[in-house]
Amino acid sequence: MTDPYARLRLARTSRPHHAASPFAALQVTLLLAGGSLGGCAHLVDDGPVAEVRGTLVYEARSPTFRGVSRAIELRPCRLVTVVALAPDGTERGHASTDALGRYAIEVRGAVARVVVRTAVEADGYDLRVVRDEAGTEPYEFPVRGGPDEPTVLRDDTPLGEGGAMHLLDTLLRGEEAVRDLVGARLPPLHATWGRGLTTEWSFYVGEHPEGSGRFRMELLGGQPGRRTSTDTDEHDEAVVLHELGHFVFDRLATASSAGGQHPSGHYVDPGLAWEEGRATWFAAIVLGRSTYTDSIGVEPHGSLQVHTDLEGRNPPPRGLGSQETVEEILWDLTDGGEGPADRDGDGVSVPPARILREMIALRDDAGAYPCLPTFVAHLVRRGVVDESGVRAVLATGSLPATLLALDGEAPWPIGLSLGREVVGRIDSITEPAPSGGPRLPRTGYDAVVTYRFTLPRPARVSLRLVIDGQGDERDRTDLDVELLDV
Repeated sequence: MTDPYARLRLARTSRPHHAASPFAALQVTLLLAGGSLGGCAHLVDDGPVAEVRGTLVYEARSPTFRGVSRAIELRPCRLVTVVALAPDGTERGHASTDALGRYAIEVRGAVARVVVRTAVEADGYDLRVVRDEAGTEPYEFPVRGGPDEPTVLRDDTPLGEGGAMHLLDTLLRGEEAVRDLVGARLPPLHATWGRGLTTEWSFYVGEHPEGSGRFRMELLGGQPGRRTSTDTDEHDEAVVLHELGHFVFDRLATASSAGGQHPSGHYVDPGLAWEEGRATWFAAIVLGRSTYTDSIGVEPHGSLQVHTDLEGRNPPPRGLGSQETVEEILWDLTDGGEGPADRDGDGVSVPPARILREMIALRDDAGAYPCLPTFVAHLVRRGVVDESGVRAVLATGSLPATLLALDGEAPWPIGLSLGREVVGRIDSITEPAPSGGPRLPRTGYDAVVTYRFTLPRPARVSLRLVIDGQGDERDRTDLDVELLDV
């Protein structure tokens, strides 16, 4: 079959349409006796004043090539909410832990038990790990230790207390990085997670419920009863921070992606590639390392599903539709200097804070839907990096200089307006695909071309696709049009 050609025409009709760091347990124990306690405390006026004190630490694991580690690392539960409860279950007082996991609650009246919630509501952060979609049900774990013995939230329990706390602390770490880099505060966010709760993949949802001002992501908890051999993400810091990156860019910068599948080793829509690649870059700069890993199960029964080195050269396909190319170029722009070593010697080093600020700056450009070439061209025009530096980065990665795209119309998306006809070539649906990789799983797509138009007011529009090409009827009509409201 020869390559089909697509002719796209847009017209307006008359009828309107209204579219809708590690800490040893001994260190923590020694720190109980002295120093001031951070966090905030709440007092209930009911009887004589007493003080409830303690320290909370959680069990963290790290990815290995055979799943997350069996070895445990104890870390402090930072800024989490601790609540003292009366015998009848009413609250006697609450406090937030400090950076070492210590808390002190002033209470009045009898206290039957103390619990810790998977919530950070201090210093302007609002983060939760919850069981429900609406974000109203954080986990509540019992505090068993006293003033001289820290409570250890273990990971090998049915609810996975250690994993829940590791997830929460990773989200906090990411938001702390955003505040350090650009001084931005983010709206409330909750992560829906639980053992056996989410079993297919982790993803960022957006505002939920709609109009609430709260935002949501969903993170893998593994298949029910199969934690040691299935995919869970609570200890995969890079994955958690990748999803947080989507939230950060959604709230602070631009949004180029309409979503969809984005398996490694494929060309996808350049806007989708941009958003996925820069979310991985965000995870890397928060962690301060170029490796992005995603584990499955617990060693020795698990494996490493993803192990990507952003400083390395990824295999084909490469280009503006490759998320691996996006993350590689962004990392090369920011490594070196006072940050992680520039191992491939590209010679360019822009502080991550400046790159992040430039991503945010594009928000003020009307109609800005950046992909990799348009963002790199933006950096050159703003004097963040000179053209020769970008060319050196591209050459180091064996990428064509055409990705710089300094002249002419943006390579993505293709502009379309009312009454305008656009003619262009679409890759053949062949195996292997001309785009350089196999067809996408489930869809069979191997090429994506994106057109974008803006309606100045609500209206009904018609979109006509004409396919010219040779071959049998099935091959010539194997093109789909999706109309998406961005």
